[in-house]
Amino acid sequence: MNYTAMKKNRIVLSGIRPTGKLHIGNYLGALQHFVALQNEYSCYFFIADLHSLNENHDPKKKREQTLNLAADYLAAGIDPKKCTFFLQSKVPEHSEFAILLSNIVPVSYLFRMTQFKEKSSEKEKKNVNAGLLYYPILMASDILLYKTTDVPVGHDQKQHVEFARDIARFFNNAYGKALTEPEAIFTQSPKIMSLTSPDKKMSASEGEANVINIDDEPAIIRKKIARAVTDTGDGKSTGAKNLLELLRIYGQEKEYEKFRSQMQDGDIRYSELKALLSDEIIKYFSKFREKKRDLMKNPKIVEQALLSGSEKARKTAKETLFSIKAKIGLL
Repeated sequence: MNYTAMKKNRIVLSGIRPTGKLHIGNYLGALQHFVALQNEYSCYFFIADLHSLNENHDPKKKREQTLNLAADYLAAGIDPKKCTFFLQSKVPEHSEFAILLSNIVPVSYLFRMTQFKEKSSEKEKKNVNAGLLYYPILMASDILLYKTTDVPVGHDQKQHVEFARDIARFFNNAYGKALTEPEAIFTQSPKIMSLTSPDKKMSASEGEANVINIDDEPAIIRKKIARAVTDTGDGKSTGAKNLLELLRIYGQEKEYEKFRSQMQDGDIRYSELKALLSDEIIKYFSKFREKKRDLMKNPKIVEQALLSGSEKARKTAKETLFSIKAKIGLL
């Protein structure tokens, strides 16, 4: 059997929330994999704007964030001709299906989800809404609505796929086989650390100075890397190792080995390392920046890609929901 053809029978789904700019960690952990997967599988990639509403947000900025993220997808290489690229809120079947699924999910399952426990801690208690608790059900709806077989995730996200599997199993046992139990595709991505606090994972919530956004202009990239922490002062070289890892990813193996050897000898030239790393990251994302600038000058192109993809996604979503309603006895 043709292996590529066999993969095309597998259905992949994944989405990203429009909550801010994407940084290089987001790119390596998600978007880069999406571009590769669309050539091998039947893929559904979406902007999870409904999922982004359970956090405090500025309504005036939400549309801008959504359009900006859509441009990131397209500029990075997502091709609407190769996959179904859509906006979650333009497919109301996601929300309706989530309501139906909520009736078979034990509430105890929701309270034990890691994400809810972390975000509803005392530190974050100022905005613990029902949407945060309900989040996994809506995510399961996203996955199960398209008969998804494979969900690309990091190991820290596997609980959500397992939750969707549980729901599919609950439903099938109660009403007969109707939902596909998805499997996780574990994406292998390096853990990118903060530029300013190299003991922490790179995150926009920690401030702009600690992240390199994939659409940052060259001058900004140079400035951020020039200010990156190398030695935390406690005898550790976590920051230097982080910069070396970035050079290995975005640069040349030969240069990486040279600086690694210098660091082992205690004779590393940080200014030279930072200058080279800046050059390599700037060069790596140069075509992306150019394409994104063109897209943002013509936002109608981005909007049309989302609308067309959403119409396509909705056809499949309607078919699934129709069969589900029949299974559970709705007219």
